[in-house]
Amino acid sequence: MHKFYFDKNININWFILLGLLLHILASYFTIGYFNEDEHFQIIAPLEKLLNIENTLTWEFDSKIRPWIQPYFYYGIIKSIDFLNINNPFTLSFILRLISSLIGYFSIIVLYNHLKLRLNLDNNFSKLLIFGFWFYAFLHARTSSENLSISMLIFGFVLFDKFISFENQKNKFVVAILSGLFLGLSIILKFQIIISIFFIFVWFLFFKLELKKLKYIVTNSTLILFTLFLGLVFDYYGYGSFNNTYYKYYYANFVAKWFESFGIDPWWYYLKILIEQFFPPINIIILISIIFFWIKNLKNILTFLTLPVIITLSILSHKELRFLFPVLIFSPFFIGYFFSNTKKFFGKTFLLNLVIIFNILFMILLVIPATEQVKVYKFLYNNDVKNNKIYYYEDNPYIINDLEPKFYTNDLPNISELPLGLEYTNSYIILRDLKIYNKILEKGNCNSVFSVYPEFINKNNNWKDRKFNWYVIYCN
Repeated sequence: MHKFYFDKNININWFILLGLLLHILASYFTIGYFNEDEHFQIIAPLEKLLNIENTLTWEFDSKIRPWIQPYFYYGIIKSIDFLNINNPFTLSFILRLISSLIGYFSIIVLYNHLKLRLNLDNNFSKLLIFGFWFYAFLHARTSSENLSISMLIFGFVLFDKFISFENQKNKFVVAILSGLFLGLSIILKFQIIISIFFIFVWFLFFKLELKKLKYIVTNSTLILFTLFLGLVFDYYGYGSFNNTYYKYYYANFVAKWFESFGIDPWWYYLKILIEQFFPPINIIILISIIFFWIKNLKNILTFLTLPVIITLSILSHKELRFLFPVLIFSPFFIGYFFSNTKKFFGKTFLLNLVIIFNILFMILLVIPATEQVKVYKFLYNNDVKNNKIYYYEDNPYIINDLEPKFYTNDLPNISELPLGLEYTNSYIILRDLKIYNKILEKGNCNSVFSVYPEFINKNNNWKDRKFNWYVIYCN
């Protein structure tokens, strides 16, 4: 296998095709969202633009969130009006697919930029990079993290081109495009400014030349112009001029709202990484990242990742998704580690381990990111408007005290299940397996939908967690 991984070289188009299929697969099946912000800070304002009556989160009341991504998705939906697509699940698939293809293209660009410099032109690196489960999953998200990281990759690759390559043609155009993408990445996710700041630090430390300053000025000017453009979208979103960047800074670092979400120790990201991201391969990822940093201290990729880890570790509140601008390079770091080390004891075993676990984690590409949204899709597709809809204990329409109206707007009202009555012409939605079985004992009630196959109930741990949703119909 070691010889297959590093000595033979299959045409890259096969790997690109594999990645494309995985991205399409994830876009179709992973309905819903990975984090609530993906819906309530992106799709919820889109609901407003589509004249769907809803309630936005407190961040929009405080005017600290950007509107450019909701307007981007609004533009996509309006551009296909002529197709008369009213199904929200078809529309959300289109939004996920477009987001996914943008993200995947950024990985193709990144690989082509780094493959020779990092010695990644081998089967192992290509198989891992283009077949990485996390790429397909993340890129199918309509989240600010996804699009902002994609813009960051485009921007920093172009930045490296006009700074590092003397024979690069049309440097002013490249500098302009780089500034546009870097500016967009900041607008989409304000924390990305950490990565971009240290790109310029890298330039000052290692690439500073008088003849390059004109390109830096051009690049910086386009970043500022793009940030101003973001305020234009915010003007229309909020209905008045709003300095969203300052309000975000003030709310989180002066008023210290950021700390209200929790204060974690500086080492907490290590705990999160080990517990939550791609175990047990996360140990190999960690070793590979450190290996790369040590070997390439002056590399732009080091300045794009190491300072981010340090800065985020200093900040109080910590979440795995905040690490995505670093974890996005995981297969590149792993590929670099194995491609630039001599054959050692257990190397082939570790290579196979990475590939096998990557395949195992692909199960995440065919299950919903949010189980409730799968329930909404069932109700929508089965035209239940003439039926009564009940829930037991957990209302599937309410998530964190808010309703994802993009999906539920066309569904009938739902009410709490009145236990002890006879249910006729009714759908009952629940998670409690005991109550589920009790209702099925009634002669007129049948199971019509389950988010996950019911064989998962053989695992007591999964059964007790109540993560599956069932739909019963009583005639």
